[in-house]
Amino acid sequence: MKISRMAKGEWSKIRAFFDLETSDGFTIKGFKIVEGSSGLFVGFPNQKNKDGEYNDTIFADKTLKQKVNQLALDYYNQGGSTNQSGLSQSDDIPF
Repeated sequence: MKISRMAKGEWSKIRAFFDLETSDGFTIKGFKIVEGSSGLFVGFPNQKNKDGEYNDTIFADKTLKQKVNQLALDYYNQGGSTNQSGLSQSDDIPF
């Protein structure tokens, strides 16, 4: 799995938006890097429902979330930006 696109900026607490590309050729869009009270973390894609609440559209177990978080933050901190091919760490992420 690798980061296929990352757009950095400052939108309230959001520091970047990015897409993930799987080794099978799927692209998952809508991830974001968010600045929280304990530092940066990855927010998974979500949609707003009728009641104004946000529901996740991608679900992953704790281990996979940690791996995606590490991949994205490493890429972000190394200066990755829009339209760069990303880091290739497909061995560590199972899809």
